[in-house]
Amino acid sequence: MARSQKVYRRLPGRGFAVSQRVQIYQGPDHLLQVSSTGYSESYRRFYFRDIQAITVQKTQLGKVLNGIFGFFAVLFGLPAFDMSIGPAIAMWSVSGFFALLLISNVTLGPTCACYIRTAVQTERLGAVTRIRTARRLLRRIRPLIEGVQGSLPREELALRMRGAGSSAPYGEAPPVVAAQPAGAPPVITPENSSGQLP
Repeated sequence: MARSQKVYRRLPGRGFAVSQRVQIYQGPDHLLQVSSTGYSESYRRFYFRDIQAITVQKTQLGKVLNGIFGFFAVLFGLPAFDMSIGPAIAMWSVSGFFALLLISNVTLGPTCACYIRTAVQTERLGAVTRIRTARRLLRRIRPLIEGVQGSLPREELALRMRGAGSSAPYGEAPPVVAAQPAGAPPVITPENSSGQLP
């Protein structure tokens, strides 16, 4: 009997929220985010045809954790030099534990928050917590999204990114402030067809 083909493939990343484990899977036409508490699971689907943007924002959590782990490694390690051998071994063991946490955190690289945006929602991908993981995920899913939606020329992509914060539709360029002599009031004018300031 032939083995059934796997419908879902696990993608890079594994995160932990409050009492939850979060993972991402690749389906035939969508991403599936699974949040599990051990007693229940919740699912979020993001269809490739609906994905408008995936943003990755670097966070300071990794540096904070480095500071905490380093502090406790020193806190338990330094006093051990003035202790007898028994207590010193115990203190160095605790210090070594925090030193290993520090080394592993540095090795994993900078932390990040990753968000996926569709027309109706912006959802955080809790499984993607490191920049390195985000890059691996994007390498895997970019061809799938482009296969459904097609790819944009770089110029049009840049234009859309500039207009993302405005209320103007994608077809219109947002107004820009033209360069004026010092002291003159700014003049609001639309971009010309070349995308350069007038």
